[in-house]
Amino acid sequence: MSTTQVLILGAIAGATIFIGLPVGRIRGMNAPTRAGLSALATGILVFLLWDVLSGAVDPIETALDERHWGRFSWLAALGVAGFALGLMSLVYYAEWMRKRSQRRASSLVGPGAAAADEFERRSWLDTLTPGMQLALLIAVGIGVHNFGEGLRRTR
Repeated sequence: MSTTQVLILGAIAGATIFIGLPVGRIRGMNAPTRAGLSALATGILVFLLWDVLSGAVDPIETALDERHWGRFSWLAALGVAGFALGLMSLVYYAEWMRKRSQRRASSLVGPGAAAADEFERRSWLDTLTPGMQLALLIAVGIGVHNFGEGLRRTR
């Protein structure tokens, strides 16, 4: 891939973020437009999933086609373990954030009342809303995806 192509793709990616951030904050957008944008974003995420999975399956399939049984077994086990680790990390993240949000909430807070946990020092993670928690998970996922893409491109 030439430098020009990399710059064009980077500009497209940057433009989508540049346009998407303010559009996501618009409150008066009608439901069909929001549904269409959500469908577009979902399609992009499905494409990324397919891209990652095909990149993981290609070496396994090559080893199977060439009848290298030891390499096939090793790569298949590694692929399944990596997929399971990725899914289980999502479960762990969801449980971890749920426990953090339960720990910080006090049902005694109200006008003129104070709960002891109101005076505890909170980390920045404790201040995240569920939407922000999801955004953090997506950002980490994109970072891990890009890290893997970088490793794949350097060989």
